[in-house]
Amino acid sequence: MGRAEQRRDKRYRYQMAAVLVRGTREVSLLTGDVSHRGFFLRTDDPPPLRQLLQVKLKLPPENDELVVHAMAVFVVPAAAAGKIPGVGLQFYAVSAEVRQRWERFVHWVAKTYPDSLDTPTKPLPAAPDSVHRQFPRVHRALTVRAQSIGDLHHLVTTDVSRGGMFLRTGLDVAVGSALRLFVAHPQTGFTFAVDTVVRRRVESPPERAGLGVEFVGLDDKRREEFAAFSGLDEPSEEEVVYVATDDLLLA
Repeated sequence: MGRAEQRRDKRYRYQMAAVLVRGTREVSLLTGDVSHRGFFLRTDDPPPLRQLLQVKLKLPPENDELVVHAMAVFVVPAAAAGKIPGVGLQFYAVSAEVRQRWERFVHWVAKTYPDSLDTPTKPLPAAPDSVHRQFPRVHRALTVRAQSIGDLHHLVTTDVSRGGMFLRTGLDVAVGSALRLFVAHPQTGFTFAVDTVVRRRVESPPERAGLGVEFVGLDDKRREEFAAFSGLDEPSEEEVVYVATDDLLLA
C-alpha cells in the first residue's frame, strides 16, 4: 500500500449522530470512527455484509446535511468480546460534490481533534446510541442527599442503574467531582450510602439539566445490595432503557 492510500485509511475516532435508512424505517445511531473512505456506525443490530445503505449525516462545523450511499464492508457482531458492535461502511457511487464535502469534514476532524486517531471524542449531548451499556438503567424517582455540598441536598433521581444514576439539578458541579450520596428508600426512609464521581453534566434544555454520576468503590456484593435496595431487580418492561456504555447516564 502506498503512502497516499495509508493516509486515506486513517480512522479518526469521532462520534456524531447519524440516521441509517432501513427500508421505510429510520434508525438513529452514533458513529464510532470516520475516515476518508467511509465510517463506522455503532449498533447492536448491524446490517449484513455487502448491503447497500443510505445514511443521513449533519457534518460539523457548518452542521449541513449530507445524504450518502454506502456499502457494509465489515460487521462487528454484538457477541464479539471486547469490541463495540456495529458496521463499517464504505462510500458507494457518491458524487464529486459529496466526496469533497466529506473530505473537508475529515480534514476538519484531523485538525480539530488531533488525538482522535487514538482517543475517541465525546459524543454530542443529543447523539443517541443503540449500543447497550454495561448496566441497564431503570426510571426511578429516588430522593438523594449529598454530603458537604450545601444546596445539593434533597435531589431526585430520574434514572438509576447498578453503575450510577442521573440527578436532576441545575447546580454547577464540575465533571470529575467526588460526591458522597445518601439514597433514601422510597418506603422505609432508610438510606444507602454510595461514593460517586460526576461523569457528565447536562445543561440544556434547562428542564433536563442534571448530573450523571458513576458509583465508585462498590464490589459485586455491595452493587447487588444497592440494586435490591432501590428496586432494580424487577422493573417493568417500559422502565428499562439501554444506552451506550461510554455515554454514561445521558438523560
